[in-house]
Amino acid sequence: MAYDGTMIEEYLVFPLYLFYGMAFFAMGVSITSRDTRASQLKIARCLWLFALFAYTHALLEWYSLYLILYSVSFPVDLLQSVNLVKLVLVLVSFSFLLLFAVSILGIVFPERKNTLYLTVPTLVFLFFAATLYRYHGSAGFSFSVADLSIRNFIGFPGGVIAGLGLILYSQTVRHISRRGALNFLGAGISLASYSVLAGLVPSGGALPLLGGPIELYRGFSALFILYFVMHALHIFDVERKQQIEERLIRFAQSEKLHSLGKLAFGIAHEINNPLGNVSINAELLKNDLQSTDQFPLYEKRLIAIERNLDRASKIAKELLFFSTNKETDFQSTEIDEILKSTLELLGSRRNAYDINLSLMATGPISAIPWKLEEVFLNVILNAMEAMPEGGRIGIASERRGARVLVRISDDGPGISSDVLPNVLDPFFTTKAVGKGTGLGLSICFGIMEMHGGSIELSSPDGAGTTVVLDFPIGAKNDV
Repeated sequence: MAYDGTMIEEYLVFPLYLFYGMAFFAMGVSITSRDTRASQLKIARCLWLFALFAYTHALLEWYSLYLILYSVSFPVDLLQSVNLVKLVLVLVSFSFLLLFAVSILGIVFPERKNTLYLTVPTLVFLFFAATLYRYHGSAGFSFSVADLSIRNFIGFPGGVIAGLGLILYSQTVRHISRRGALNFLGAGISLASYSVLAGLVPSGGALPLLGGPIELYRGFSALFILYFVMHALHIFDVERKQQIEERLIRFAQSEKLHSLGKLAFGIAHEINNPLGNVSINAELLKNDLQSTDQFPLYEKRLIAIERNLDRASKIAKELLFFSTNKETDFQSTEIDEILKSTLELLGSRRNAYDINLSLMATGPISAIPWKLEEVFLNVILNAMEAMPEGGRIGIASERRGARVLVRISDDGPGISSDVLPNVLDPFFTTKAVGKGTGLGLSICFGIMEMHGGSIELSSPDGAGTTVVLDFPIGAKNDV
């Protein structure tokens, strides 16, 4: 492989390749230096692949600079090994880019993720292997041919697919940051452009029509990618700010619930005594009237009195539960086992619904089992009440880093956007009068807070409702 640098002016070779490599190295640093462990953005899971591409690509460009400057002084017997090292760097670098491309498409099209992971890399490497086999052993085979084949069949499709994936992904983060979405869009376009320059035009060549060394245009493309990637990464700062604001709101809500709990405790105790007295006197009156001929005239009224006393007593008990979080010993608890036992509590009622379980081996968490059971039961019953004629309820669990997530979704009418922010407030209910107290989800919120977790509800476009329960892994003192 010749490295004569004839297409580039001699005084441009060093600064061009130096800054070309530095642009990619800076991309890798900007990604790996950012803490994305707490991020809920799915791209955070695969950015490390792009960082590896950037680091290995920087090394490739600096190694190419070294070859251009000093290859004439290499012994002939070392040239093959030196060229082989460069070929390996090209292959490894563009392979990381291809893997990133497949991963980003898997995020954009999650339902086709497994197919993409299997199909795209297999087809690309088959085309590459077929090209090498065609030239292998022939006079036309050389390191230059292998280098161009890697760029054509791995670098070009990898860059184009990754660019397309970033363009499509940019639409999914517009609700977090419009500027961040635009930067992802710019990074996608720049990366796709770079893949054309680095994947289709051989090194040492010139760009058709425009003229000038191809390395110069690759360098400018790399700078554009760096600019947009660095600015796109600020979306994690925006996300973190939103998370902090949400936690502050939850803290304020928790303080409000604590105050309301004290008030509710006092009210519940105050009304429990007269309720008990009324209930006893109603029972005595019923017994007295049963021995007379007048009992049939008052029986319906007595039944109505008893029914309303029972309801008032139930509300008082819920107020007491809401206001007193009795500490119980935390223990190692398997979330999946609690979910299964909760479904058993539903009995035959679950037969009217299509309950789809998708449980992963999340491992144990530190929790109070019966309290978690109450949370799951409350959420599932709410889903059933939203679909009285039956419907689909999805229950899924997964482990994400140091958290365990449980998603419970239904296909009911959903919750309107003006109501959604209030559903966790005490005594707020959308049910008809007499059908609910509005304390169920508030109690769930309190239990999740006790476990160091959170509860979030979403209802996109008012179609169906999804409840996400987020639990930390670790001892109670750690959460």
